[in-house]
Amino acid sequence: MISTSLHELLDAQLGDLYIQGTRVETLEKKDDVQMTSVVTDSRQAQAGSIFVAIAGERVDGHDFVTGLSEDVALAVVDHLIDGAAVPQLLVENTVRALGDIARLNIQKRRAFAARGMNEFTIIGITGSVGKTTTKDMLHAVLSRLAPTVAPQGSFNNDIGLPLTALQVDEKTRFFVAEMGASAKGEIAYLTTIARPDISIVLKVGVAHLGGFGSVEGIRDAKSEIVRALTSSGVAILNADDSYVRTMAEMTKASSIIWFSRQSAEDQPKPKVSGMVSSVIVRGTDTHVDEDNRAKFSVQLPDGTSFDLRLGIRGEHNVFNALAVLSVVYSLDIPEHIAASVLSQMSTISAHRMHVAEVTRGEASFTVIDDSFNANPDSMRAGLNALASYKKADEGLLRVAVLGAMLELGSGEEDAHRRIGLYAAEHADAVIAVGSSEDENLTRLAACLADGAGQKAQLVANTHEANALVEKLAQQHRAVVLLKGSHASGLSALASEWIH
Repeated sequence: MISTSLHELLDAQLGDLYIQGTRVETLEKKDDVQMTSVVTDSRQAQAGSIFVAIAGERVDGHDFVTGLSEDVALAVVDHLIDGAAVPQLLVENTVRALGDIARLNIQKRRAFAARGMNEFTIIGITGSVGKTTTKDMLHAVLSRLAPTVAPQGSFNNDIGLPLTALQVDEKTRFFVAEMGASAKGEIAYLTTIARPDISIVLKVGVAHLGGFGSVEGIRDAKSEIVRALTSSGVAILNADDSYVRTMAEMTKASSIIWFSRQSAEDQPKPKVSGMVSSVIVRGTDTHVDEDNRAKFSVQLPDGTSFDLRLGIRGEHNVFNALAVLSVVYSLDIPEHIAASVLSQMSTISAHRMHVAEVTRGEASFTVIDDSFNANPDSMRAGLNALASYKKADEGLLRVAVLGAMLELGSGEEDAHRRIGLYAAEHADAVIAVGSSEDENLTRLAACLADGAGQKAQLVANTHEANALVEKLAQQHRAVVLLKGSHASGLSALASEWIH
């Protein structure tokens, strides 16, 4: 965070300031302080911190205001807390206030750049799948060159993005902003905090379909990230996605970089209006090795071509790599730097295509932990990875341990049956995991099992799934895919197995 005074917050009219319970309209010099960090966890608050009290599902940050030490600079609250030792900024909505403070921080960084004090570029990423992995890959490349800020894990909502934006300081050259949405208008709001200079749209799928009503609704929501671009911006779009292709007509950006896994014959460069610069980055001739790592041929718009073997697993990551290479091309970064980083990169955010060897008593097996979250597109990608892993080893039992997918709308049961069928086509055994506490999760898991037919077994919870995997692994050499929504509990099972 760029150091900010209490006086600056008052000038920005973010709320009403109270010191020792009394409203202060004119701040005396002795009461002004410099603030150098923003936290939402009171345990992280220290001298110079702003503590933003947010009421969550289980914990209300307001309950911890009286426990803050006197050297904490400020507490942001939506109601005054009696007995607080620190000044309080009273606002209507503390989550929105967090966004306001983050916006101020980005504005200050933009002002430094405008005065010639270090360039600053914001790259926004959205899509139904691949956001976090693309963010990880891009962060790895850009941080090799200059100070780069990117979110931890999937900090991509109205709390996570502002907290990440508040990590930006005077020296930050690149800010990689992951932007997610479960309803229309959410990405548009995030872009008011950190308007991208470069916007990436990876894919329009059916994740969160229940919140949007239709795939067209998802497309419109994702398009908010390119609608936010100015005429000097760059839109990086997936040419292989028919919904993403329509976004070329929705942006003011004067430059579009397409990326595609197809040849020019199979996927010509999409046409755009005459005033827009349009080029395409291609990745073709993909081959996946025994460790499920993809090698492909890259063709850049300037005629440069080279082969690239990704360090991270999963053929689906070719799309993510092409998006990263498109950013690299737009920034005039030498492609060999990006290629070197992407080929050596072996770890990304937790529970994403992480392969590990597991021993549980007398059972030993390989786990492909892709349990962070799930939607139909990412489910298919995970199952493809399971089928490709050591493909030539015919004696390897391939087990898909699958949990429910959420927010798919009225067609959710059919969607689960289709994924169950897909799983049966790519795995030797399918374990559909329900929940002892949530009937909805069990209902959807039953649909997975129904789709998978005779290869499937429905279990009530992760404990039963663990027992069944151990039994199978005692009888066979096995590789096990873990894939499901957060609520399915498979991430916790993965952590138990691996750690």
